[in-house]
Amino acid sequence: MALLLNRLSLGVYFLWEGVKKIHGGVQAFYDGTFTNLRPAWLPDWFAVPYGHAVPFAETILGAMLIVGLLGRVASGALFLMMLSFTIAVYSAGPVSGPGPYHTNVVFATLALLLMATGSGRLSLDALLCRREKGDSAE
Repeated sequence: MALLLNRLSLGVYFLWEGVKKIHGGVQAFYDGTFTNLRPAWLPDWFAVPYGHAVPFAETILGAMLIVGLLGRVASGALFLMMLSFTIAVYSAGPVSGPGPYHTNVVFATLALLLMATGSGRLSLDALLCRREKGDSAE
């Protein structure tokens, strides 16, 4: 049950954030938030496609976590995204706010947990695995 709650909370958060960015306009997200946090050392050839892909990746990966499909892959990709976001936030200057560290660190650790453990028994991954094992036993 703990893995399900972890997966759902992380998945819903990223699905919601991705949909908001898409609804608000991907170019608006790129020109605003992404450009403001983009480290100066990040080359255009990487930053431009990455910045435009972030809303779609958040939406797709969030949905994958919610249903528990390819959970290790989805959470691994989200972990790498959170790592890149955290680097960008800390590169932008001093981080202020409540707590000793940015919330991205918490999200990254939750994603890392799911990457290490998988989606759990209450997931599409587990259902497909059980079905596959049942088919091979016949």
